[in-house]
This record gives sequence, C-alpha cells and structure tokens, in this order.
Amino acid sequence: MHKDFDRDLSTGSVSMKWLRGAGVAAAVAMSLAASVPAAAQSAMGTTSAHGAPPASTQAPAQSGGARQPAAQAGGAGGDPFAAPVTTGPMNPYAPRPTLAPVQKTIIQNQAAYERLMNNSGITVQWLWHANRGHLQATDTNDVVRLEGTQSNYEGTLKMKGEVVAISTDRFRFRGTILIVDAPDKGRNCERTGDFDFRISGKRKYWRLQQMEFCGGLTDYVDVYF
Repeated sequence: MHKDFDRDLSTGSVSMKWLRGAGVAAAVAMSLAASVPAAAQSAMGTTSAHGAPPASTQAPAQSGGARQPAAQAGGAGGDPFAAPVTTGPMNPYAPRPTLAPVQKTIIQNQAAYERLMNNSGITVQWLWHANRGHLQATDTNDVVRLEGTQSNYEGTLKMKGEVVAISTDRFRFRGTILIVDAPDKGRNCERTGDFDFRISGKRKYWRLQQMEFCGGLTDYVDVYF
C-alpha cells in the first residue's frame, strides 16, 4: 500500500560508466531525474505551451462542492407526488414523528408557485365567523416554507412546515396542521407528516386531501389564491 511513499529515494542512481562519457551539465540533469520516483514523474505529466498540464493529467474535480439541484419529476428522482402521504388517525399520546427537512422544493409549474407565494390566506370550515387567516409563504435557499393561523372564539387553525413540490393543480406539504377547539371545545386534532393540497375544477383554493384524520370528522382546510 502506497509503495511510492515507502520506497527509498536514495536507491535511484546513475551509472558511473555513463557519467564518465557525458558532459557535466548533462550528467547533473540525468542524476536529478533519476532521483525522482517514477510515480511522481507520471503524475507531473507534460506541460503545455500555456503552462498547464494536458487534460488527461489534471486532477479530478473534488466532491462536496456546489449542491446539486433536486431531481425533477420524470427524472432520476421520479414523481415527487408518488410517495405515500400520512394518514390518520394519530394517537394523541404518541410521540410525533421526526420529519426529514426538504432539501429543495420541486417547482413543476411557475404560475402555481407564484400563486402559492402570493396566496390570500387559509381557512377551516368550523370557524364560521372568523376572518380568513394569514398564511406567510417564504422561499429561503430554494425551500418554500408556509406558516399561518386562523383563529377566533370558535377555535384555532395552525399550519407550519415546508413544501415538497408544486405542480399545476396541487402542492405537497410537509409539516403540522393543528385544529384546536373546533368544532367542539376540547378537540385537539394534529396532523404531522406529508399532506396533499389540490385544486378542484375552477375553485380558487387548494384543499387538504387528507380530510378525515381525527374523530371521524371531515376538516376542509383550504389555502386560497
């Protein structure tokens, strides 16, 4: 292992018979060349007219540099919506799952991305008299994050997490959706995982597709644009 590093460089020598027949300058040059290991000479290669080694002898690119873009649908990564979503019911006493952070939000439709970034709020149907809640959308380091609340005396809706992918008519959300005290006081419905929101027909909102999650009730959680 690493034979070139272990060899004794002092063993490289030039024949004295040759030295007697050569000029002093040539003898010195040959002696120096003989003292360099063969592996090192091979690594140095031949210098071009521009002072750089030829392409075949240049060092390979180092790994771990710029982050590669996320795989697009239909490529090596496949369809980002193909993976299963989280289904309920969730045990309220069980520890919550640890979610893998989204590395890069996959944008399959630019117009849909802009609609989500400029959304006009969130609602759940149980809060009949509440104003539409504010949903903040940010794009940091190519990851879209959503966080918002709708709340009044009837209860509270909270949503916080990241967007895995956005297509023409849907987006996949990874995070937590929490409904408290609605439609009944004391209800605490939490969804933590991956969930799909989808546009149906000409409606101006994405609706949560995993509607039945807690207590057999159907929660219409909508994100408007």
